Amino acid sequence: MTELTPSVLLTLGTALGKRPVNWQRPECGLSATERWVVQFDDGTSVFVKAATDPATTDWLVNERHALELVGSRFGPDIIAWLEDDFPILITEDLSAGYWPAGTGETRWRDGDMAAVMDTLAQLRIVPGDDRLNRLPEPPLVWNDLLLNPVLADSGLCSSQWLARYGADILAAEQSPLGSATSLVHGDVRSDNLCLYPNGQVRFVDWSHAGIGHPYHDLVALLPTLRLEGGPRPSTILSDQVCLIVRSAGANITRALSDDCGPDWLRAVLLRLAAINLEWVSDILELAPPTGADHA
Repeated sequence: MTELTPSVLLTLGTALGKRPVNWQRPECGLSATERWVVQFDDGTSVFVKAATDPATTDWLVNERHALELVGSRFGPDIIAWLEDDFPILITEDLSAGYWPAGTGETRWRDGDMAAVMDTLAQLRIVPGDDRLNRLPEPPLVWNDLLLNPVLADSGLCSSQWLARYGADILAAEQSPLGSATSLVHGDVRSDNLCLYPNGQVRFVDWSHAGIGHPYHDLVALLPTLRLEGGPRPSTILSDQVCLIVRSAGANITRALSDDCGPDWLRAVLLRLAAINLEWVSDILELAPPTGADHA
């Protein structure tokens, strides 16, 4: 039985004047966006993202605008943009790069993490664009966390530790946040980046990009890197106190919520929460959190 070519690929082939000869769905992405790696009869290949509803349409339009700003320095080149019933974004196929999370198990090589952080340092000086939305500031949640016994009950710290240092954390949360005018990827993590032999780092999935704090991406990434064998976050960044404390509060709140997902995800989120709390303790020069069972 002959396999039928998916309709989105027929549209793609007609627009590019090429015949798809091989296609596969990559194991990436959690949204309803349709994704394909497509090879053509001339030996070239592309990566395809097709919107499937109004929400994914908005994300794809946002990704297009972000990629037009960063180009191939930080992301894949745009090959084409097709206005169909729902739009289709065709970009450079980055399959040839090294993907730390591309084997089902995250594997960072020597120098990879440093290269990613160097690239983020270059990205944070790229100004935003009024085609992108301004990202909301991290919320003020520490007062609620300190009043809720679930934090101490979680094993992340003791009630004595919270009573002793809660005022310090609240004061840090209220400190100046700083300007938020940089282009932000919005979802930097090991499965959204690849590395090339020349040291270049390329980020994919810019659907949540926006204008935000220049250190937004690094603050979001460092706890995950720590979980994957990377450095203690405070050894990389310690001077963005308000952003770190607010982001940590949001991550801890998520880990302690009743609807954070299955048990395996809750365990991961609690480990990340412990790393975030340790980071707050380090930069505020507090005693280590006691009872951090998830570190």
